[in-house]
Amino acid sequence: MELSPTQTHLSDRQFAEQIMDSIRERHGVDLQAIFSNDALSERKKARLARVRLLEALLDEASQPGSGAVDLDAADFDEETALARMLDTEVDVEPNLALARGDANYLMSLRGDGVREYLTMLVKRFENMQTAKTPGQFTIELISSGLAGVGAPMTAEVLRELRAGQVLTAAIRNAITTIGLKTAIAAAVAVLTGLLRYMSLENPKKILGLVLNDTDEHLVVKDWKEGVDGTKAGDLYMHSGHMAAFMQDNERGLLSPRVQVGARVSYGPDEPDTIVFAGIYVANRNIGLRGTTGIMIFSSPSIRVAHLFAVPYFDDNGTYIGFVNEGEDIGKIYTDFYDQRQVSVARTERNYRLGANVNAARGGVVSCIASIAQ
Repeated sequence: MELSPTQTHLSDRQFAEQIMDSIRERHGVDLQAIFSNDALSERKKARLARVRLLEALLDEASQPGSGAVDLDAADFDEETALARMLDTEVDVEPNLALARGDANYLMSLRGDGVREYLTMLVKRFENMQTAKTPGQFTIELISSGLAGVGAPMTAEVLRELRAGQVLTAAIRNAITTIGLKTAIAAAVAVLTGLLRYMSLENPKKILGLVLNDTDEHLVVKDWKEGVDGTKAGDLYMHSGHMAAFMQDNERGLLSPRVQVGARVSYGPDEPDTIVFAGIYVANRNIGLRGTTGIMIFSSPSIRVAHLFAVPYFDDNGTYIGFVNEGEDIGKIYTDFYDQRQVSVARTERNYRLGANVNAARGGVVSCIASIAQ
């Protein structure tokens, strides 16, 4: 899906308002009122937006003559899945799953292409949340370059692929298994998170996507300790606040939690190889310090740091590279900040590392980073 000429010239906030106006008119849910309610914490805003929109969508879908089919799961713990998406850790974003070819395309994006893809994703998720059948939902996923959203759906997609299904059929069957209700809930979780980011009036903010094309799950240890500047884990905000962060299960609801899941490979040249990506959103606090920080992804084999920077007076930029266990995260931040660029592509220890922000200037920034074997 390409955005219309009128949409490409909108600011992020104007684009989000256009989407939210449509949601209010079609479903009676005023997301703008929720996001602008200063009496609510950011977590409460996120949870309320998810719950209100999902309730409205499911109520519409359950009405006679709605055309919705396969709403409920065939043999899947739907209640647990919905509870996790709506009632706990509402500042967490589920992983996105992509076919490797689409993941490679995202890794190649530069400049405005970075922002345009992430903006297009918002429009696709708006379409997904109103899907009436697993087939309609599948079309929007495939058109977005995605193979799944969240661990429950993706685990079923992988099961179908192993059974020999082609990707499109695997996705459709997976949605039927978990129920369209659960699939729509996953779409709502991502959509409301993206709209919250885009609608922020904050002039120094960043929306990031991190792709993991390796054979190991990546974690950011004790990331919750660092969302507001504490140096107690592998996420450190030098300035600003981490408003939403990636987290999902390795495979299915009962598996351990990670930041970005390991790829699932069916061979070196197999097009159905699945690569996972995680979303993060950061914005500035009061003052003139902008939004800058660093996160360290680790697995049994690697430890890679990714810097993102939307400073108030300096150029925007990013950097990515290997670091050692025990290094002070504040020093890593300073070293990487001094090396930041608009676009970074390098090979280190036989891994291909990349990170790209859309522009050196401007306060509304998009970033795509990648770690690949």
